[in-house]
Amino acid sequence: MSMISRNTSSLTSSPSRQRGVVMFVALIVMVGLSLAAIALIRSVDTTTTVIGNLAFRQASILPANLAIEEAAAALFQDADVAHTIRIPIIRDSDLPAENYFASWQNSDDARGIPLQLQKRTAFTQTRMLVDTSMGPVANQTEVRYVIERMCLRAPVGEANCDTIPPPGPFGTTIGDASITLPSSPYYRVTVRVDGPQNTASFVQAMLR
Repeated sequence: MSMISRNTSSLTSSPSRQRGVVMFVALIVMVGLSLAAIALIRSVDTTTTVIGNLAFRQASILPANLAIEEAAAALFQDADVAHTIRIPIIRDSDLPAENYFASWQNSDDARGIPLQLQKRTAFTQTRMLVDTSMGPVANQTEVRYVIERMCLRAPVGEANCDTIPPPGPFGTTIGDASITLPSSPYYRVTVRVDGPQNTASFVQAMLR
């Protein structure tokens, strides 16, 4: 009886070849995990940056309110007598000491921001507020604002102004058609706040 021998070396792979395949798969997995980790880190950094910018923008709202209060004090006697633009003759003229324009400057950009506040270097008025509550000089907030009477040109009185009808009448006079109350012009206050990390915010308010 003859014996038939078979070579089984070709049916099974060597242990060294198996270890090579496992190492190759492990390297691929490690590369994938590294890419995922990098993507996660970048996502976290972006989120942190966005949150920080939102925080700086929110922090600029309070200094903007200070500028609006300054503008109201400059315009209305019941707000602050010491700084009031008191008489109509002065209201018909520009007053750089209070950042006041007697007419609309017709220099707004697409956002509605006047030329004086579109850039830091464009501001030529007198009053600028500085909020030092955030600490060192590098973190201080600069507040610039302008007041515009919403009239087409000056001096025109209130003939070409955007006005609000007078309130009232509050009296009980009957049959006196000569009693007329004056209209009140609108005053637009535009505020630019420059804060840390080159943050710039704009606020507008209409006063009357």
